[in-house]
Amino acid sequence: MADIIVFHTAWMAKYDGDRASLSAGGFKFAAEHGYGHEMYNFRDVDGRYYGYVPPTGTLHFENHFSVPKNTETLDGVTVVWTAPHPEQGGRAVVGVWRDAIVYRHDQEPTGALARRRKIGTEIAGYRCMAEARNCVLLPPEARPIFVPSRQARGGESWPGQQKVFYPKPKSQALRRLTEILRDIDLRSWSGAKASHNSSRKTGVSGWQADVEKRRRIEVAAVKAVGRHLEGLGFTIESVEKDNLGYDLVATRGDETLHVEVKGRSGNDVAAELSVNEFDCLSRYQRLRNPEGHYRIAIVTDALGKAVIREFVLVRGRTSRENAWWTLDGQWRLQFEERKAARLTAVPADSVQK
Repeated sequence: MADIIVFHTAWMAKYDGDRASLSAGGFKFAAEHGYGHEMYNFRDVDGRYYGYVPPTGTLHFENHFSVPKNTETLDGVTVVWTAPHPEQGGRAVVGVWRDAIVYRHDQEPTGALARRRKIGTEIAGYRCMAEARNCVLLPPEARPIFVPSRQARGGESWPGQQKVFYPKPKSQALRRLTEILRDIDLRSWSGAKASHNSSRKTGVSGWQADVEKRRRIEVAAVKAVGRHLEGLGFTIESVEKDNLGYDLVATRGDETLHVEVKGRSGNDVAAELSVNEFDCLSRYQRLRNPEGHYRIAIVTDALGKAVIREFVLVRGRTSRENAWWTLDGQWRLQFEERKAARLTAVPADSVQK
């Protein structure tokens, strides 16, 4: 089994230079500047990826692997990239590099590589390198949780706040990483990504006056979301008839999702929540450590080529900063609260004059 090193950075959807999906988590530089040098970690430069890790100092490989003291490079390493999950907290695995080279010290790019890693006047250094063909970046919705938010941290078993982590032999962390890596090897993440690919086309109303057709749209939407989540390794339970404020319960390992599904016949990404559904969403927003994470899945063209967009709560420092985003950072929900009234008919002679 190859040596494993875990590198921790800020959350992004693509890491190819697009800042739109950045979620800084606890990374101060990214929070203050709106970007981090890890934004190029999956940018293909002549068939290779160059990975940045926030400042970590010298890596002492000899303390963790059977190599001579002051070894400058470690070859054939499996690098596991993690980031703070913007919805669930904890650490999610965002990608894996196989057969990578990891350097003892930060590397400064020069020449053409420096030009490809330039951010304004800055040049992003790198700490590791791998052939692009040996690397996989997981779609945002398919990133498994490595360290749950409620997991006790530190020591040799689980990483604390450190940006570099070396899983110890026979540790719980290594067992969990082994499961995740095996799952990644077995699954076709590209297929999962394609099924979730979003279309920007909007403006075609999907509301249906035909009650029966509306029902068929909702059924098709729920089935589409269920199949999509099953493809990501979740076990699905339908709770549509239980009036809980969501339609599906999805579980994968320690992860639990409560998913409210909304179907559309057209391409507009919009939906209406019932009073019960909105109350459920509001309760979830008030909880800091919920047992299950609430998602809103809007399925457009549900009876045709269904496109699924899952919205999750990205928690801010205060409740006012909370927002509902797709995990790729491309769509945000806007809420328009509407007043409602309950109407009850009574006999005319019972109405007081």
